[in-house]
Parts: sequence; C-alpha cells; structure tokens
Amino acid sequence: MTIDWMAFVIVFLTALGSAVFVVALYSLGIRFLAIPAPSVRRDDGTFEPDGPSRDDEDDDVDDIGRPRWATVAANICFGLSVLVVLVGIFLIVPALHPW
Repeated sequence: MTIDWMAFVIVFLTALGSAVFVVALYSLGIRFLAIPAPSVRRDDGTFEPDGPSRDDEDDDVDDIGRPRWATVAANICFGLSVLVVLVGIFLIVPALHPW
C-alpha cells in the first residue's frame, strides 16, 4: 500500500484555503457591521462631535446610523460564507451526490 502524497497535499491545501476564505469572509462581514454612522456637518463646515467617549463595556449597539451599503455588504459576506460551507458539506457527504 502506497500513499499518494500529492493528493494528500492537494486536499490539505484546499482545506486550509477554504477555511481561511470562510473565516476572512465572516470577519469582513463583522467589520462591515461595525462601520459607524457618518459625522454630521454643521452649517459652518465643521463636524458634529461624536459625543462623550464610550468607555462602558455594556454599550448598546444599534444600527440606526449604519450606512445601508455596509449592512448589505455584511449580509453578502455572511451569505457567501454559508454558501461555501454548504458546498463543502455537499462535496464531503457522498449521500448528497445525485450521480
């Protein structure tokens, strides 16, 4: 019995690359959800202050001011990461193959 080392390396690199890809997509989606609202410009051209510093650990996080594009981009990243995981499960489980 011999081991096909090239096939082993291909499987290893594919699994490593897919794991990195899924984690990167998910973390990018979380980063998009953390984008704050844009600062408000006053009539004199200066920007509104962001308010008091937020040192509390129990801050309420709301998405009222988050730009819509950031929410859409986050949902796309989450959806793509779920899709990649489902394709991986489909490829691993032979009972799901129609052929």
